[in-house]
Amino acid sequence: MALLQARNLTDGFGSEISGLDTRTPMSVKVRDALADLFHRRQALLFRSPVLTPREYVTFIRNFGEPDDSDTSRYHEPIDIDGFKGLRLVSNIEEKGRNVGQFGADEMGWHQDRWTDAAPPPATALHGVEVTRTGGRTGIANLCDAWEAMPAGLKARIEGRSIHFPLKVNDFEGSLDEADIHDETLFRVVPLVQRHAVTGRRFVFLGARRILAYIDTAPRITGLGKAESAELLDTIYDHVARPEFAYLHQWRAGDILLWDNRCCVHRREAFDPAERRLLYGTPIVRSELLWRGQPALAS
Repeated sequence: MALLQARNLTDGFGSEISGLDTRTPMSVKVRDALADLFHRRQALLFRSPVLTPREYVTFIRNFGEPDDSDTSRYHEPIDIDGFKGLRLVSNIEEKGRNVGQFGADEMGWHQDRWTDAAPPPATALHGVEVTRTGGRTGIANLCDAWEAMPAGLKARIEGRSIHFPLKVNDFEGSLDEADIHDETLFRVVPLVQRHAVTGRRFVFLGARRILAYIDTAPRITGLGKAESAELLDTIYDHVARPEFAYLHQWRAGDILLWDNRCCVHRREAFDPAERRLLYGTPIVRSELLWRGQPALAS
């Protein structure tokens, strides 16, 4: 890969990239090599200096177009030539207003924008202000988790779909008796899927308990609410095993890019007295990350 070097983050997945200047234009050859490695290893870590918002978005656009959804209900958006979708993941407050979103609580395993018809193929985070302890970001490989799953558990979920409420916070329990096949209320997707590029199979979990006060309560075809919860507990317990995960201790400047299709991620809690600011960008459109490579097909 030219002058770049790649080091495995774990035996199973993830690569740390060194030798890349994240502030200069990327050649097509380097970009394609990184995309190939991304599909083989599911997550890339770039060691970088702290970038300005413009530099960061320019770097991410090497891989695809980041989500430009309005962030103003969470924080004052940053305008980059009309792009106002940069997410500020932060516990910082200034002048009585949050600088970012998601605070300092621990977050559960989830995929971004899981109720989209086509969830983002990748998500990236950039460490701007990082904590001394805590606040690690975990990424778990759902392909490896599927391949190592006990046969009995596979048999329980093969052929089933998972139904995600489109209303994330159902505090009143209004969906308890709703028809889970009603696509105006639920996004219905296969629980076991095949990766569009690599052909590897994985279990698609979307999100369940993101924060203590956000329980998305997905349901599984053919099972009642309690049965769905029990089966999801079993699946999550399996996926959370250490051999499927990478836990990233942030350094200022790090850029972490992972495959949102076949990985879940979470965050550890940290001391709320410490400042933490990350730039976040789900990549929602990317011919590069959807383009198959014949050598990768199973």
